[in-house]
Amino acid sequence: MHGKEENGFVALKLNHDEDLFQCLHKAIIDFNIKSGYVLMGIGMLRDAEIGYFDGTKYFTKHLAEPHELVSMQGNISSKDEIIIHIHCSLADHDHSLVGGHLNKGIVNIINEIFIKKVDEIELGRKLNSETGLKELYIN
Repeated sequence: MHGKEENGFVALKLNHDEDLFQCLHKAIIDFNIKSGYVLMGIGMLRDAEIGYFDGTKYFTKHLAEPHELVSMQGNISSKDEIIIHIHCSLADHDHSLVGGHLNKGIVNIINEIFIKKVDEIELGRKLNSETGLKELYIN
């Protein structure tokens, strides 16, 4: 992974075989991202896992083959623990799209990711006992 920051924007280039979430975790530490927004991500992923929450439980789908990372966005909170909440759209060789909550993925060839650091807004996550989800809270 290679990255650079300017005016609160962090540009990342992830390389073949790197773990997407390990790289994002490292970038959060290296660039001191307390709260932030993953503005966009493009490239390719393989061994990806996406999830769908039906209001009661999560269903996951594993995508072993490389898929084009058509769209990726989300947020980052690191108040009590680092939580990277990402959603994405992935396309296969037939141009069919699948999407949902991104749980994991390995970079296939390259990923290009842009993050906006947020200094005045504190993002965090708290467990909501009604939904069973760690939901976003904003200070």
